Amino acid sequence: SRSRTTIAALLMDQKVIAGVGNVYRAEVLFRHHIDPYRPGRDITPTEWDAIWTDLVALMRDGVRTNRIDTVRPEHTPEAMGRPPRVDDHGGEVYVYRRANQPCHICGGEIRTADLAARNLFWCPTCQRN
Repeated sequence: SRSRTTIAALLMDQKVIAGVGNVYRAEVLFRHHIDPYRPGRDITPTEWDAIWTDLVALMRDGVRTNRIDTVRPEHTPEAMGRPPRVDDHGGEVYVYRRANQPCHICGGEIRTADLAARNLFWCPTCQRN
């Protein structure tokens, strides 16, 4: 809560939180409309509680199904009439490994950059705060 380090870097720091990983980092920040470059100290307690609750549920579901699916029911390929994701990583996701593709929500281009020696993926339109 006092760190000036970006929330994206903090989520990957094993001294801060263990086990999140790159996929869940990108996806949970998208799901909560949080700019990955936002400093950790600017994340409110309410936002952090929502992120934590979502991570617990997403990771529990990932263990249960042995795949990472992060899209909400209203954004599945069936619900949106779009083709399913084709990727050797599997799972339906919003931004992870979707650089230069259109966002499922706003249609803007998904971006990628290097952050903390890992690829970061985000939608600059949906994740403005």
